[in-house]
Amino acid sequence: MKKRRMLSGALALVMSLMVLASPALAAEAVSDGEMPAVVETEPAVPETEETTTPGEPPVESQEPPEEEPADPAPEQPEEPAPPEESVPESPSEVPAGPALRQDHVRYMEGFPQGTFQPEKQLTRAQAAQLVYRLLAQPESGTGDCSYTDVPSSQWYAQPVRALCALGLFDNGTTFRPEAVITRAEFVDLLVRLKPQAEGTAVFPDVPATHWAAKQIGVAAAQGWIAGYPDGTFRPEKGLTRAEACTVVNRMLGRTGDAAQANKLLTLGLFSDMTAAHWAAVAVAEASVSHTPAAGSGGESWSGVDLTKMTFQTGFHQVGGQLYYVDRDGKLAVNQTVGAYTANSAGALTQTAASYQMANVPYISQIDNIYAWVGCEAVSTLMGLQAKGYAKEVSVKYFLDNLPRHSSNPEKGFVGSPYVPDTSKRTRTTIYPAKLAEYSNSYCGGDTVCADFRGTSITDLQRELLAGNCVVAYMTLWWEAPYYRYYNIEGTTQRLVSNNHAVLVCGYDPNKGYFISDPYNYYNRGQVHQYWENAQTFEKIWNERKVGMVLR
Repeated sequence: MKKRRMLSGALALVMSLMVLASPALAAEAVSDGEMPAVVETEPAVPETEETTTPGEPPVESQEPPEEEPADPAPEQPEEPAPPEESVPESPSEVPAGPALRQDHVRYMEGFPQGTFQPEKQLTRAQAAQLVYRLLAQPESGTGDCSYTDVPSSQWYAQPVRALCALGLFDNGTTFRPEAVITRAEFVDLLVRLKPQAEGTAVFPDVPATHWAAKQIGVAAAQGWIAGYPDGTFRPEKGLTRAEACTVVNRMLGRTGDAAQANKLLTLGLFSDMTAAHWAAVAVAEASVSHTPAAGSGGESWSGVDLTKMTFQTGFHQVGGQLYYVDRDGKLAVNQTVGAYTANSAGALTQTAASYQMANVPYISQIDNIYAWVGCEAVSTLMGLQAKGYAKEVSVKYFLDNLPRHSSNPEKGFVGSPYVPDTSKRTRTTIYPAKLAEYSNSYCGGDTVCADFRGTSITDLQRELLAGNCVVAYMTLWWEAPYYRYYNIEGTTQRLVSNNHAVLVCGYDPNKGYFISDPYNYYNRGQVHQYWENAQTFEKIWNERKVGMVLR
């Protein structure tokens, strides 16, 4: 009986000690849980550290969610509970990310120069803005943000701080906005944005110990992102803007409209992307707001107003249909464009066989000023005044203020517009790009003149039929081009020697091309404007293809 009482007392003592020990076991289960993820590719910082090394990204807190506190230990636990990370989560237990917009909003934009730069690597600031545009309530976060390298005056300040407050970026000292975002960092951001059930990374360069192994596994399992042909993932590598569009579209289930993408990019939505680019549909999907509907092989868009978009100036042919974009980048609709009529969709119909600009002023390069080699500039001044610009500018003032260079016509006028180089050692001229830059300075902010080199005779005819004019670099007296070798900044180049520029301001398939020729050598004091036959003109144009268009 005494032994039984002693055994009972010992058992009570053990029970009391186990009850006292159970809070420690619960705490251990928390601390042995998932290691915190970092936005950098450095090893995870132990949970016992509450600060980050200067210059390193902060560590994300992985405390249990408030709505799921750790259960108190049972009165008679048989053994410690396993770490939380070993307990698989069902899809219903995956915490929800911030609410996303349900419409197909534009989330990527081009650059001010009209480019998209698809192969340029995405920066952390650009990634932040991209995600910010997708959020239904981007300013709903309540977390702290302590970045010292995100000044309020910068364009990315609002999206970066908003995402930090939502927990999509970890808080810390620095954000590194201009740094390229790595593939691992981008995947981590998307998984926080749209949490999913766990997946397993199966890439040889993503070991289980990698800080983003779980996130990469999730993204790969969902089909958001894939590896390279050699089987690697390359987590520390940056991703391009085109790749980012592709990944985000997959995450959102946005497939794009191939026909619309072809039309928009052919019209010149971006000057550095064509419809043949591998990411054309993905980039169009990301950069144009639209209303999608299910279609065969992808989406079918509606709600895209082309009149509110900006394209590349000039003519564009899409699927056999011709369109015209004016000098301001706006598609011509419901209007007459020279010999064409544009309908409500912008499609052109040619309503006249020919077109000749009216009231083109005549300016001689010989009469009174004797600018024997200033034909490019004098022809340009005629075109500017025909378009309503530089009306009060004298030809001498225009010539005297041309940009100059000692030998390179790409950088300025070589030689003197008044004095020919009889030695033929310098190529006395100015090329279209630099001439256009100079000429536009007389246009009150409008971009009237543009380099027209390399274009076909069909392109030239269309510009003339649209009521525009072209400074064409042809030959003196319409002779066949002949060439000499010139020294251009230390390099030898074979260039046309008998160069002469004229203003072309009309086209008629029967008459040819209407010319305003500043070189009235044989009829001084008179207007020298005439029709040049198509055979002669086109033969020289097709050999040289050098000119500047005025729209």
